[in-house]
This record gives sequence, C-alpha cells and structure tokens, in this order.
Amino acid sequence: MTHQDLFRIIQSVQKNIRCPQCGKAYTPSRIQIRGVVDSIIFLELTCKLHMPVLATVTYSPKVSKTKQLNRINTDDVLATHNFLVDFQGTFEQVFKKKA
Repeated sequence: MTHQDLFRIIQSVQKNIRCPQCGKAYTPSRIQIRGVVDSIIFLELTCKLHMPVLATVTYSPKVSKTKQLNRINTDDVLATHNFLVDFQGTFEQVFKKKA
C-alpha cells in the first residue's frame, strides 16, 4: 500500500462517512490512521463536538497488468499436457537448475 492509496482512502472516507450524532463530514485532519493489519485499515474519526468513532476500511489493491500477464491460461495448460504425454524422465530432471 502506497501513500497515494492511503490518501485516496482518506478522501473516500471524508466524502462518504459522517458523524453519526450530528451528520457533519470529517475533515482530513480529523481522520487518523491508527493501524494497518493485512488489508484492514483502522481509522479514528474525530468530530469537534462529539466522541471519536473507530472505523475499519478494507483495502484491496488493483491488479496491475503485469500481474495479469503471469496468470496461467489454457495455452499453458495444453503445452504442459503435451509435454507430459511423452515425458520419460523424472521431475528431478525437469526442475533441476541449470548452471
């Protein structure tokens, strides 16, 4: 997660979440990140007039095009099948590192 991702999350929280008691929007300076665990972000939202609210936001990064290129497709499966049909060696030979 980058700083830009966190900035976008704070902007989204500011636009979409209001104080449950008075309905006012939280300013960015009153949205504090209290922790991040895996894909969960813990936020403290403070209203000038009321008690703070704790919120959790889940984060799921967009899959980049380079990650999509690494996916296994049907051609990969067929090529592997065709290789294994006539394969007479051992897997040790296949996965042996070349020096």
